[in-house]
Amino acid sequence: MKKVLGKRENIQILSLNSYCINEIFRQIKMSYASSLILDDILKYSDLIHFVISSELFTKAFKEWSPELYNKLCIENTFLNRSPYIQIDFSNVYAHMLRLSINEKKLFWINFLNPVKENDKLESVELVYEPISYYPEHLERFDDLINCLRNKNQLRELFVRLKGYSLESMPQISSLETLIVDARMEANILVQFCSLNPNLRKLVLVNNEFYGRLSDIVPHCNQLEYLSFAMKQGVDAAEYKALAKLPRLNELILLGEHEEGSLVKLFHDLKERKVQRISIPETHVSDEEAIALASITSLISLKCCLRNDSIYADLPLTGSLTDICILRHPSQHDPEINNKKESGRMKVTYGARTLSNEMPDAHYQAMQTNDSKLMIKAFDQDFAHAFRFRYEGAYNAKVLRDNMKLSSESSMCFIEKIVLYQNDPIPNEDIPIIASVPTLTTIRCSFAQIEQMIAVKTQQLATITETEKRVDRIRTEHFEIRLVHSHESVTLILDFFGKCKENYARFLAPLANLRNLKRLEIKGKFTSGSLVTLFKGFTTLATHTLQELKAVFLDPEELEEVIKIGSLRILKSGFFCSKNIDKIAQLNNLEELNLTVHPQGSLEKLFELLASKKSQVLKSLIIEGTKLTSQEVVELAGLESVENLQLGLPKVQNWKQSQEGTTDNLDVFYCQKCRLPPDASPYIEHQTYVHTLNSVSDKEDLTAKIHFITKLYGNLTPGNLQLLANLSNLEKLSVYLDYNPQAVENLLRTLALLSPKKLRKLSFATQNFRLLSFFENLQSLESVVYHTKDIEFTAHLRNLTDLQIYNPLDIPLWELLKELKVLLNLQSLLLDNADLEFLDIVEVTKINWLKRLRLGLADKKFVFMLIPLKDLEVLEITSTHYAAKDEGNFIVSFVLTSKNIRSISLYRYYDYLKRDYVNGILNTIKLFRDPSKHPPFKLRGVWCDFKRLSQLDKYNVEYLELKRLDNSNQNEEFDEDTEDEVL
Repeated sequence: MKKVLGKRENIQILSLNSYCINEIFRQIKMSYASSLILDDILKYSDLIHFVISSELFTKAFKEWSPELYNKLCIENTFLNRSPYIQIDFSNVYAHMLRLSINEKKLFWINFLNPVKENDKLESVELVYEPISYYPEHLERFDDLINCLRNKNQLRELFVRLKGYSLESMPQISSLETLIVDARMEANILVQFCSLNPNLRKLVLVNNEFYGRLSDIVPHCNQLEYLSFAMKQGVDAAEYKALAKLPRLNELILLGEHEEGSLVKLFHDLKERKVQRISIPETHVSDEEAIALASITSLISLKCCLRNDSIYADLPLTGSLTDICILRHPSQHDPEINNKKESGRMKVTYGARTLSNEMPDAHYQAMQTNDSKLMIKAFDQDFAHAFRFRYEGAYNAKVLRDNMKLSSESSMCFIEKIVLYQNDPIPNEDIPIIASVPTLTTIRCSFAQIEQMIAVKTQQLATITETEKRVDRIRTEHFEIRLVHSHESVTLILDFFGKCKENYARFLAPLANLRNLKRLEIKGKFTSGSLVTLFKGFTTLATHTLQELKAVFLDPEELEEVIKIGSLRILKSGFFCSKNIDKIAQLNNLEELNLTVHPQGSLEKLFELLASKKSQVLKSLIIEGTKLTSQEVVELAGLESVENLQLGLPKVQNWKQSQEGTTDNLDVFYCQKCRLPPDASPYIEHQTYVHTLNSVSDKEDLTAKIHFITKLYGNLTPGNLQLLANLSNLEKLSVYLDYNPQAVENLLRTLALLSPKKLRKLSFATQNFRLLSFFENLQSLESVVYHTKDIEFTAHLRNLTDLQIYNPLDIPLWELLKELKVLLNLQSLLLDNADLEFLDIVEVTKINWLKRLRLGLADKKFVFMLIPLKDLEVLEITSTHYAAKDEGNFIVSFVLTSKNIRSISLYRYYDYLKRDYVNGILNTIKLFRDPSKHPPFKLRGVWCDFKRLSQLDKYNVEYLELKRLDNSNQNEEFDEDTEDEVL
């Protein structure tokens, strides 16, 4: 049974876990709760000082008790230095009620001064929602508004006043975002807009607006986002002039208008560049709907049709590829998290494209100059990009209505359902949802996960054709993905949220899925054990799971995993050595990958594996822990091993993450196994938890491995040469920082015993003369510090893959000029090497290369690579910034290099603009037949767009686009549009 105990050793206070910190808060609060001091801020002054002493404590205290956080005015302590401040006047005035008149004056002066002194202010939120009317409060509100005068860094202002009018605005001129929820007169807003010519976002929540909103038009030349509440039941023709806003991109119309009166506005927007319009709170007439659909630039429309049948007559052409129809008008509140909208659902329809009839319509039209074929190609583009969504209240009848629409339509099918419910759905609805064969994506709350798994298992049991299908169920804590291939299914469990309940018990039914052969467990699983899930596999009559990948397995989980007799591949980390030797009971295990393990714990496992009469283990990868001499002795007896890897390649600087959110990270570890192997044998196996503070989510696994292994010695076994006795060894990779002489001794021994058997070698050696003995070597990965004897690489005539790491950035011309004699070379990877002109000339002489990775000293050199006719994959690792009129060299590659299928630009900034990508996509459509060519893969840093839906008729059959800027955008894609390719 797992025991989670506190740390035994002394630790710093900032390393405490959340439970300990919360307990400190509670104890300090209790010690002062009985004090006779009336003023809470004075009473709890010690608690306040403790809370604000660290950003970690401040954040933790706000999560622990939001009510006390506001009551003690903790935010006030940051008013003089924080770039983002939020002031709720109700909390401030509630505190001032207990003060005398003089104390109130002093408090107010001390409250305002920090705001006046704050020169870093970028965002301000002011909220006052009183129950009773106090005229002096409005004066104080105006005082604070005046404190914002001349704040040149201020970019955002949010004001919410309940029961009051906003009668003055701060004299600032740098604002880009303004959100107002208060009564207001037009002249106040006009004055403000004239002072802030760079205003890009304007939101007016309250419909009590006096005057003409259109008066702001002459002063808002940069406005891109406009959301406002229309006056109740008025003729909306007065908003017609808003169409003159030159940069308007997104328009949200709230409230109810006189039906049909928006036609003039929509007609005038027809020739503008607005891309998104949402009208969620009122019905749209037939004439208005037609006018909306006629806006040629529109890509997204959300509204509630008065007459649903008009949908069939809408002119759905151009760029309009995202349509959401509301069943009934619904209140719009951008601050409400959609996942908390109880009792609602979204149903997304995909389009039944005609691409099966003619998948190469673009290509054929280009070849034949047939204008009718080109029209057909554009229709296919529109159908492929089309997304039609329904939003409304959740009930079984609505589900059946949507299913009926899908079954009767030849143009669309249900592919996604989003349920906003905090309670389970009725069990009788499960077979209704499961009866939709095209449904692949379900978003739901954790409360519904057991039912949605039942939906998915019932649905897939009736479907026979699933190749290339991807099914997903996503909750607030984790995502389930089922990736279907020709003969197998891969189950991916991606955990990303913290949950107190052990939700692994809900996952066990997934083990019954037909053809499930691979299981991958990713992310941070922090709630209990996965034993229940693994028992779902071990209790099957016939074991079918062949591959398991997990971040960590504890001893109890491992004990269940070894019962899955069909396992052929196992990849995981182990923080405790208990049960590791039982891995030898997996009689079909061919590949074992240990991301980390307790040092010295593999000796018994290797001994058991070597003692088997029939050895089947072919691949052994040991990543995070160095081997001991005793382990090397036993490992040398594994005669069946063909591939041995020790350590991991160093992460290149062009791959390292630059972004990521930070959070506390819990690490499970065994006190006995965390100590070096020669530590006291009397310590028992027990599992503890340690909290690491402020760890980036991009480096959480690295941080865990470092904590588990940091007490181990930096040893090098003196008998590494024994590994040369592995008689079937064909691939050897050593990345760990062993003593160079010991590693070279292993290499010399291999050269003496079996130089012709080795096919792949990854070594940090500089002895190129010694490498030349391995004449049958097909893959070489090495480090270059000098060019002495570099000519011996030309002796490796069977080499197909060469990877060179150049840490000192030495000139590589001496090496490159030798490579043209390697006629079998297909892949050349040059890391940390920005090649000059003469270097590139030598590379182009190897014109049979299929894969090339390199850096460029000058970005113009990329055009020199276009003549490489056989090139399929190109990766550029150097840092470049595109000029304003940069040439689109990718189009040149597509037109000239018929075999090119992938280009990665790791650090090429300001290049992948929307227009450039659209140009690349259109070129591919015109010159590549998708029935003969796979999708072109393009990786890079996106410039002026964030979602695939912003591209012009993006089609994954032609282009597969992925961002490489370490953004989390793909992790949490927009509810309305799919932003990632599965």
